[in-house]
Formats: sequence, C-alpha cells, structure tokens
Amino acid sequence: MPLELGDTTATLTGVVTVDEVEPLVGWLRATARPRVNLRRCDRLHTGAFQAMLHFRPKVSAAPADPFLATQVLPLLARG
Repeated sequence: MPLELGDTTATLTGVVTVDEVEPLVGWLRATARPRVNLRRCDRLHTGAFQAMLHFRPKVSAAPADPFLATQVLPLLARG
C-alpha cells in the first residue's frame, strides 16, 4: 500500500499515484502538525507533491530515491 496514514505521520511507499492524493489531502487537512515519511517513496504524483507544498508537513524521513532527495525534498523543506 503506497499510503499509510497514522495519527501524526503518513508513510509514502513505492509509487504514490493519483489515487492516493485525495486521502492524503484529507489527512493533511485534518491532522495537526502532520509529518510525512518519504524514506521508501520511489515516485510521487504531482498532486501529492502539490498537497505537501500547500500544507507543509514536516518530513520525518528523507527519501532514498536520488531524484526525490535532490530535487523534491529541498522544495518541501522550504517554508
């Protein structure tokens, strides 16, 4: 399952597709001080990326994927 939603942390694993965007947005909207774990995320749908840019959750674990780590993570860390 590419998206596991906990009380305060969402774990994104493997390929996160458009199907995970709506549940992620709902969780981000409803969670105080959300955190996302991207360690095992390989691909991230642009809708999920845009949602994280909008809600600015804290990244609790950086992605191992080189592209996500060098190109996406810095954008999520800005605030």
